[in-house]
Amino acid sequence: MMHALGTSSLDYTWGQALADLGQISPIATLTGFMMLAIVADLVLPKSRRGGVVAMFATVGFSYSLGTAAYRWLYAEGGPAYNGFATGDRFALFFEMLFAILGILTVAVSHSYLRRRGMREGEFHILIIAAVIGMMVVASATSLVTVFLGLELLSIALYIVCGYSRVETRSQEAAAKYLLVGGFASAFVLYGMALVYGASGTTLIPEIANRLQESASGNPMILLGIVLMGVGFAFKVSAAPFHMWTPDVYQGSPIAVTAFMSVGTKAAAFAMIVRVFAGGLPHLAPEWQALLAFVAATSMIVGNLMAIAQSSLKRLLAYSGIAQAGYVLVGVVAGGQNGLSAVLFYLFAYMFMNFGAFAVVALLAGPDGDRDRLTDLDGLYRRSPLMAILMTVFMLSLAGFPPFVGFFGKLFLFTAGVSAGYTWLVVLAVVMSVVSVYYYVRVLIPVWSVSTRADRLETSISSTMAIALSGALSLVLGLYPTTLLIAGQLGVPIPVFGP
Repeated sequence: MMHALGTSSLDYTWGQALADLGQISPIATLTGFMMLAIVADLVLPKSRRGGVVAMFATVGFSYSLGTAAYRWLYAEGGPAYNGFATGDRFALFFEMLFAILGILTVAVSHSYLRRRGMREGEFHILIIAAVIGMMVVASATSLVTVFLGLELLSIALYIVCGYSRVETRSQEAAAKYLLVGGFASAFVLYGMALVYGASGTTLIPEIANRLQESASGNPMILLGIVLMGVGFAFKVSAAPFHMWTPDVYQGSPIAVTAFMSVGTKAAAFAMIVRVFAGGLPHLAPEWQALLAFVAATSMIVGNLMAIAQSSLKRLLAYSGIAQAGYVLVGVVAGGQNGLSAVLFYLFAYMFMNFGAFAVVALLAGPDGDRDRLTDLDGLYRRSPLMAILMTVFMLSLAGFPPFVGFFGKLFLFTAGVSAGYTWLVVLAVVMSVVSVYYYVRVLIPVWSVSTRADRLETSISSTMAIALSGALSLVLGLYPTTLLIAGQLGVPIPVFGP
């Protein structure tokens, strides 16, 4: 009898462990490949390390993407590890986004690092670690898991920001990001502690249940919302907590900037939706007011500051601040329409923003990044394909049809009007018109007559990554329904709002 009981208990334990592992299989798969990459970087000759580690990274991201896609189509998502994580479609949507971002980053950085004379092995391993952190954040259903994923992501990025050890501005970027990131993490952690103190649990669904009746007017909860909101705004590069963004983007190697500009923003929005929409839906009016203010400030500051920039990195940094404001319109609107528009736009933003940074990365030489607007002079002669693709990215970011950026903004703004935030949408439309100026300003040197006759050196992997980003920026605009449906399926249930 005791033997039978022991066997049954052991079988249950192993069965539950395997079931839990299945729910986070995209993360587990990528972690396994990261371990292989670490071993390869330790034991292989220096001449082979970079290529082999890049291969492990690419294969790992591909397997993780395939695993997430398979589970999206055929498996049923559910809680794992006693409710600390989940494998629902919201998590899978972001896991696929992060895996694709990882593939694009490796493809572009492989040749970029060689041109700059930087070591490849550690770079790709740190990118894998950062992506794992992003995936943990997206799949987290506990405040503890959210914070652990956030810190894993942040620590990896602190290191890669200062990856160019010979450049002072790269070291300054790493130091500034470390200080500001630690400051933001402290806000998030203290806010989470207050929410835990008021609810008695760190599990996000349980927080919603316990605070359903007693949350309104509780000063501890309200202060927790404010502190977490400030920390999340730092992470998403939203104004008025954006001060670090232009300096860190400009000082970091541009392959890192391309990765950060999409990955950290998407992970931060996953946190916002999980914690606010999932854990505090009954306090929506309070945090909606906070996020509406942040959205309006971000759109105004981001677009107006971008006008005066002559550095492409800083221009795209301020552009990203404004784009965060647009996405916050969907978060504030809530409901199926608002949150699905958020997922749609974040997926589309990955291709158009990463692609723009990747084109600038091609300009880099052994002496450093070349990110002045004048460095784009005569790009149409130096590389007609890259000139066309840069045009696609800029027009998509500006919101011109038929590119995907137009439909992303359309869905976000429609959701905002439906939710009663007409004033915020009017401001967003006005600021979108303002943004046309600086996006078109980038294209003027691209198509200007220039005496430069040197060809732009590109690698096959970089060209394929940038071309894929450009093609999807157009195709997803011509056929937006598939991505919109995926966004609707990825919205966590239940949802708040209309």
